[in-house]
Amino acid sequence: MEEEYEPGVIYVCKCVCPEVSSERVAISAHKKRILGIVSETENYLRERKIPQLIRFLISKILAQESDKPLLYLEKLLDDCMLFRVGVGTAPVLYENRHLEAVIKSFDPGQRGWLTAGQIRRLYATLGLAIKDEFNESMSCETVLKKVNEAQENELFDLISAGMDD
Repeated sequence: MEEEYEPGVIYVCKCVCPEVSSERVAISAHKKRILGIVSETENYLRERKIPQLIRFLISKILAQESDKPLLYLEKLLDDCMLFRVGVGTAPVLYENRHLEAVIKSFDPGQRGWLTAGQIRRLYATLGLAIKDEFNESMSCETVLKKVNEAQENELFDLISAGMDD
């Protein structure tokens, strides 16, 4: 016997353990509205990269260890906005000295270059997305420039997320 469904009603399967059930339960209008609000909220946060932005801001605050975190946060946001419009420098998470130390740790033999595999692991360690293909090997200077560019590009994407084109 085939079941008939009311049009416009969302049905979900109700699972009753340990047996498998195919019983369908209609979602009330109230629950449907709540699920819609949750979905809209998740989309809003994802499109504007709000969780990543908050993670970036908190990381910068923790790294700074300021006695006045709200004043530091205000300055950081101002710096981000200036960078976004092309006026200021990027308030990136890792300064050059940090990046040089990390790159040096990937080149313990001090050869002056890293392999493509080492570069991929370096990006993963720093939490950066790899958008380019790497040569078989690359000088540490070039790697430093590429990592700085990647860091600035990711920050720009982060603080520009959700803006109208």
